[in-house]
Amino acid sequence: MKSDRSGLRVGDLAFPLEVGSPLPSGAAREAVAVLGRRITNGVYALGQIMPTESELAVSLDVSRATVRDAIKVLSGKGLVRTARRYGTRVRPLEEWSLLDADVVSWHDPAHPRIRQMFAETTELRCIIEPAAAALAAERANDDQITRLLESAHAMYPGDADVQAMFTADCIFHATILEATGNMMMRQLQEIILTMLRISYEYGVLVVEGEPVSREGHIHVAEAIRSRDAATAEETMRNMLQLNRRTANDFWQQSRVPLDTTR
Repeated sequence: MKSDRSGLRVGDLAFPLEVGSPLPSGAAREAVAVLGRRITNGVYALGQIMPTESELAVSLDVSRATVRDAIKVLSGKGLVRTARRYGTRVRPLEEWSLLDADVVSWHDPAHPRIRQMFAETTELRCIIEPAAAALAAERANDDQITRLLESAHAMYPGDADVQAMFTADCIFHATILEATGNMMMRQLQEIILTMLRISYEYGVLVVEGEPVSREGHIHVAEAIRSRDAATAEETMRNMLQLNRRTANDFWQQSRVPLDTTR
């Protein structure tokens, strides 16, 4: 849908659940964010050796110890590799933690990579979530069913409160994964919530397409309450196809091939 909420910026939306590894505090936190933005937006190109620790300290106006702490965090997210007599080098794109909430938020909204990430993460959701809804219909407990129904009914696509909409959407999809009773599925919560934020900050509120389906979420929740696994799976699949069309349209609009050298 076309957004009249153009003031929404990347990273504005807060996750209602804990997502991602905690970042350091103070100057190290800001250093991580600045360097993360430089890397994801091609200031330091893929494969490039980054400036020295001393040079980065001057550039960021921080101590060398702060730079070291920041580089450790970025290394943990797959963005850089450091070795003695080698320096710190930006790692290949396929080694990045592309579903990490911080890595996503560091991208400039105009970067062509974001469009492909949105399309591909939506495609992955279409594979995972219908099967999760079917399992939830078989295994959800009463508390989980209540949360699903409440969060589905709390979604109002026309409402100006985007955070409230995003919060309800996150709770809905996280609860479905929890309700599968599958520990591995439950650990996909961070991935799914990061995908959701991509769709809100880069897709649903930007692209001329179909709105988030309140009715679709309600129908999925009701199918789970009725223990109807087949309907829950089919309804979830149909609902996510709307997102997939929007995601593919968003990607095609860029008309810019993905440059894996930046």
